[in-house]
Amino acid sequence: MTLILDTDILSMFAKVDAIGALKALFGETNLAITSGIEEEISIPLDYGYKFPSRALLEVKTILLTEEVLLEYNRLLKGVRSLGKGELEAIAICRVKGYIFATNDFVARKFAKTEGVHVISLQAILRALWKSEIKTKEEVKKLLNKIEKSDNLTISKEVEKEIFKE
Repeated sequence: MTLILDTDILSMFAKVDAIGALKALFGETNLAITSGIEEEISIPLDYGYKFPSRALLEVKTILLTEEVLLEYNRLLKGVRSLGKGELEAIAICRVKGYIFATNDFVARKFAKTEGVHVISLQAILRALWKSEIKTKEEVKKLLNKIEKSDNLTISKEVEKEIFKE
């Protein structure tokens, strides 16, 4: 099953050099982005950051078909609070039945109302240790690295959700 990563999830895992963990969880060839997400992840390259290059080498970019473009335009007319990459991702997931990985609450909520299956950062981290790809301790270290590299704070409630038995 193809997983469309939003810019935030992709950049988090790229910054900590952990895209391999996503590949282990979802399959070597199942990670993808849209052209809008490719544009968004590429912006830091202009400022000297290297992580986007790693990310772009690890995931494929799916071009939008006419059917997906029609869906994107429908979504665009109704929603102005989401970016191009997120709307493209939701459109392609809706048309193709792909899964959308996002850490954005608004995007996640909207995608669900559109019938798109969505997975969050905490669900991915939980799945990494539940599937025994990584141990709980390795996932805790990964989470700490993500928090530091992305200036992200995970609440204690969310952390409990990730690591509950």
